[in-house]
Amino acid sequence: MKTIAIIGSCDTKYREVAYMRELLEAQTINVLVIDVATGPDSSYGYDVSREEVTEAAGTKWETLEPKTKGEKIAFMMEAVALYVEKLYEDGKIQGILSAGGLQNTVMATNAMKRLPIGFPKVMATTVASGRKTFDSVVGDKDIVVIPSICDFTGMNIVTRQILANACACCAGMVQSAGQVLEKGKRPVVGITLMGITNTGACAAVDELERLGIEVIGFHSTGTGGAIMEQMAADGLIDGILDLTTHEITQEYFKGGFSYGENSKYRLVKGVEKKVPLVISVGGLDFIDFSVDEFPPRMDERVYMYHNATTAHIKLLPDEAEITTARFVERLNKIDYPVKLLIPTEGMRHNTRVGEELYYKEVDEIILRQLYGVKNKNVEIITIPGNLDTVEWGIKAAHCMIDELRERGVIGSEISY
Repeated sequence: MKTIAIIGSCDTKYREVAYMRELLEAQTINVLVIDVATGPDSSYGYDVSREEVTEAAGTKWETLEPKTKGEKIAFMMEAVALYVEKLYEDGKIQGILSAGGLQNTVMATNAMKRLPIGFPKVMATTVASGRKTFDSVVGDKDIVVIPSICDFTGMNIVTRQILANACACCAGMVQSAGQVLEKGKRPVVGITLMGITNTGACAAVDELERLGIEVIGFHSTGTGGAIMEQMAADGLIDGILDLTTHEITQEYFKGGFSYGENSKYRLVKGVEKKVPLVISVGGLDFIDFSVDEFPPRMDERVYMYHNATTAHIKLLPDEAEITTARFVERLNKIDYPVKLLIPTEGMRHNTRVGEELYYKEVDEIILRQLYGVKNKNVEIITIPGNLDTVEWGIKAAHCMIDELRERGVIGSEISY
């Protein structure tokens, strides 16, 4: 019989936990309830006590109990993650499930994030509501998030249905899918793209697939690039065609549609593993903000509306100097051979002469700094034309093939 671990604060959420156990056992699923309560009240209905969890992490509960609530939560986050990792490594669980508010969510999802892509993970949470982003909940893993609609303060017509759906979701994955992600036989390349580089990137995807390469696309809007970097670090990707490095520019502004906390890992995690890398500058020249969060100096800016709520805004010259310098700083830290592809007629669509986001001075600032890269490991290749064109994308794909061949990932049998 397959087992689903339920992470729950069994002092305040014992009724919800008991209901989830009942639903899962009715589907012939074994249940292992792990208590992560940090309060002073008694816990009920658990299989693994909080004392067992903390002791497995090397600390007795008695020494933790006098600490502040924040300190206890921080310790329990790491302790339960270690406990769940061991359960997974020992093959004792086939899925993981939780429900609760912010405290329970951060503890449970921290554990879920330690488990591989494909392993069933479901979180019913109050955090998935309003203007709150899912970044803190899912990180770079495939956690299924179910908004709780109301708070978990006991059983009622809403919580019963939400918990039933969460249980059915997790049980369905455990019983019918739930395979941990594994690489196939073909070489795998990760590629970054956005709508503004879609034509060029999709042309590169088509060309790589024609040549026998499996390609995974990552949306470069705050989380996609970081997930790609992590998958490369985990050995699931053999090469990176980082066409759309826009997230690095957005990172400087710490806001906007494509900002994500994990952008700090762009051109970092994959580089640390020395994954074969071809870099370009898609979207390095603009930022995206909603109309109610525009950055200062809009009267000086060149911009266009992407849709009714979001605008694409060309960098100002002084911003281009700063953000490109940050990009170049990461390039200069690369300690193995990579390729940098530079277009001559724009880094995204709508940036050629006469188009909405054409700004010659900004483009020249960016290109000047890129051509000034001092790192001898970075081979600079100029590809004529606009990055977001079929022709440009095909040439970028060929550079990726060259890089994979030079690094010994593929042999001469793959030729364009």
